[in-house]
Amino acid sequence: MTFKTFAQDQAVQVKSQTAGFLAGKLDGFRRLLHLLQFYSQGYKGYLVALLVMSVLLGLMETFQIVLLYPIMNATIDFEGPQIAVFEPFYQLVRSSFTLPDIILFSLLFIVLVVLTFLLSLVYRYLSLHLTKKVITKTKRTIFDKLVSNDYQYYVENKRGDILYNVVTAPSQVRHFLEIATSMFSDSIVILTILVTMLMVSTTAVAVIVAGGLLFVFIVRIIGKKFSFRLGRLQMRSMRSENEVLSGYVAGLRQIRSVCGDAYWKNKYNTALDEYWEKYIRLSFFRHLPGAALQFSFFIGIALLVISLYYLYQERFLYIIPLMGTFVFSAMKVIPRLSGLSHQYMGIMDGWPNLEAIYQFLTDSRYHKIKNGTRVFTALSSDIVFEHVVFSYFANRKLVKGVNLTIKRNKVTALVGHSGSGKSTLISLLLRYYDVGGGRILINGCDLRDYDRDTFLRKVGYVSQDTFIYNASIRENITFGGEYSEEEIIESAKKANIHSFVAGLPEGYDSIVGDQGIKLSGGEKQRVAIARALVRNPEFLVLDEATSNLDNESEAIVQDSINRISENITTFIIAHRLSTIKKADTIYVMSHGKIAEFGNHEELMKRKGIYYELYESED
Repeated sequence: MTFKTFAQDQAVQVKSQTAGFLAGKLDGFRRLLHLLQFYSQGYKGYLVALLVMSVLLGLMETFQIVLLYPIMNATIDFEGPQIAVFEPFYQLVRSSFTLPDIILFSLLFIVLVVLTFLLSLVYRYLSLHLTKKVITKTKRTIFDKLVSNDYQYYVENKRGDILYNVVTAPSQVRHFLEIATSMFSDSIVILTILVTMLMVSTTAVAVIVAGGLLFVFIVRIIGKKFSFRLGRLQMRSMRSENEVLSGYVAGLRQIRSVCGDAYWKNKYNTALDEYWEKYIRLSFFRHLPGAALQFSFFIGIALLVISLYYLYQERFLYIIPLMGTFVFSAMKVIPRLSGLSHQYMGIMDGWPNLEAIYQFLTDSRYHKIKNGTRVFTALSSDIVFEHVVFSYFANRKLVKGVNLTIKRNKVTALVGHSGSGKSTLISLLLRYYDVGGGRILINGCDLRDYDRDTFLRKVGYVSQDTFIYNASIRENITFGGEYSEEEIIESAKKANIHSFVAGLPEGYDSIVGDQGIKLSGGEKQRVAIARALVRNPEFLVLDEATSNLDNESEAIVQDSINRISENITTFIIAHRLSTIKKADTIYVMSHGKIAEFGNHEELMKRKGIYYELYESED
């Protein structure tokens, strides 16, 4: 290879790397603008107002500098060199008022300072108002997205990540907007001052700009290398903290029962250490540029004064006003440049959170279930599963062509080994998922054609994992619905819980504690049954409703279920087969298929899977 060819190759490589670097920076800038537009959409009026006020603030700050020069000249009583570009303005002011220069320009300076102060307060208030609107809108949008997401989202994502996206990450949006509005204002002020000073001395402005560009370049490198990593690390750490904390609270009884507190302490400490061990080093370098800039500025001012004194010894007093004006200008520019460094670091710090929220809000993977339009009012015929197929993962069918009929006003039970697909059929019936093949017929119509809300309002559902939240028993029964006292009491009586509630000091207004900790397992399950019944459902779905209860509680709950199911269509998934002996039809599921069905006596005579399951309970 010749030297010329080598040089050409190197030139092409450098050009390619430079183009890639510039393209990356441009993409990052575009991404930042895109995020700003995404989070502030609908608030263009606020942004325009902030732009106008930023320009006004910049002009006011600049005129303070312009007024400082005649004040300093008048103070030392020297006629220093004139600033030609501002002299017409000075003469106009002098001709308009008959006051000494030092009084006149000082009064104007005070007026400008007061106006700048007031305008900065208005700017701050307006930016905070914008932040409030954006944050509340973002949080509502996030929660709306959570509510509209398919059930699959909650299966595939950790609870800690979900809590972080809803509670913690939006606070970074607030931080981001506050920084962005502040950066916007400071940038306008800096630009206005530099343009004005350019009219006075291009050399001085060139020095300031060169130093500023060098500083910004250093800040960008440090910001990208440290602050972005710090923000991403913090996001991961806080998600881990949320995951550990929510898991500990949810499983507290089981954790305490096995003395597992030390294990969970270790998990939490690990989540903390992952972030804080690296925090000091990353945070130190993030704050280094601002401190270095202020250090360099004050050293530079001192050296400048010494240099000017020796260069202009005889005329030093004459250049003091001009030098003071530039120092005052630099004092306004340099702190803002330093502030911009911290603000840029803050944006890099919060960027991972903004990206996380953006990805969450624009993620369309969990909106596969389409709502129907047919209104469901009443169940007038049997519920039929017709060749139903379903799989959570491709090529791994969990439900394989199930045919099953839930007869109207009868009790239908479904039993089988763990993992056979029983609870999956409940999930399909409640439309947590849609069938992958076949259909579920309600009143002869495909379940997917019904409006989901009108359908689910007519379903009473009780699961083995009862959800009771920290509120009164009344609120846990009504669950946000509007029901009369008579309806609440009637549903409680049917659920065999009224006598217990009536014996409490505060009756139905008794607070049950977090996760219903003040109630026993049987009491919580009966509250859940009352919750299902107060809705006056068309049919009742019981998903192993007694599997987690002791024998005494199970007997009480089972008595409630037996009395309720006499007059309503009931579909039961049973863990203990003794509880469904009186069911009109029992389906036995095995490996995703219906293996056999009939009533208890018929299935026992057949001596198949049901017989084996029933005998194994003894």
